[in-house]
Amino acid sequence: MSGSPHHLEADLSIVAGQFVAVVGPSRSGKSLIIELAAGLVRPEAGRVMLLGQDWSHAAEREESPLRIRVGTVLQQPGLLSNMTVFNNVLLPLRYHRGAMPDRDRAQVVMAELERLGLGALRDRFPAELNHGEVRRAAIARALILDPEVLLLDDPVAGLDAELVVVLKRYLEARRARHALTIVAALRASSPFMEDVDRLLVLRDGRVVADGTREAVLGAVSDTLRMYVA
Repeated sequence: MSGSPHHLEADLSIVAGQFVAVVGPSRSGKSLIIELAAGLVRPEAGRVMLLGQDWSHAAEREESPLRIRVGTVLQQPGLLSNMTVFNNVLLPLRYHRGAMPDRDRAQVVMAELERLGLGALRDRFPAELNHGEVRRAAIARALILDPEVLLLDDPVAGLDAELVVVLKRYLEARRARHALTIVAALRASSPFMEDVDRLLVLRDGRVVADGTREAVLGAVSDTLRMYVA
């Protein structure tokens, strides 16, 4: 990518409804996959297709409807510092569901916050939260419009083992209620990836293993196994 220290050479196709984890060493291209899929970076060559549309050449008027169908949480979750947790999660509903009664919107937001263990923090501002709380609030905001795709960059950063399980079960419940494709870039092996449908292992901007976790474990070198096992 122009102006970026990363590069990625990959030919990937992800089936709707899959839960895919992307792992590998630092600067292997994990974050770049998320940024490309989110339409935040344009490829220098090739195409990025998402939900049947080409991100690579989408006009601005075409991007907005597509973005509503995609939830994205980057390494820097981007909560608005002047808004409480509640209002950060509420914001997409206010913007895109204007006809929805205020009481209904509030109920939807509180239900998501409770599921992620954030109900008691509804009135706190981002500066008053720890890293894991900020990340969970950003995930609630990303999912509040029931998108078809969820893109996560390092979703378990700052979460202890118990909260990783909370997040994992939360996403499992979301997938049980609504079809949801998840692509998550992970810095290290985690219980979060125990039930993924597919595991991609990157190294130096290339996919070196792709398959179930069990298949990938038997295919990668010892130096990469630490990101899988």
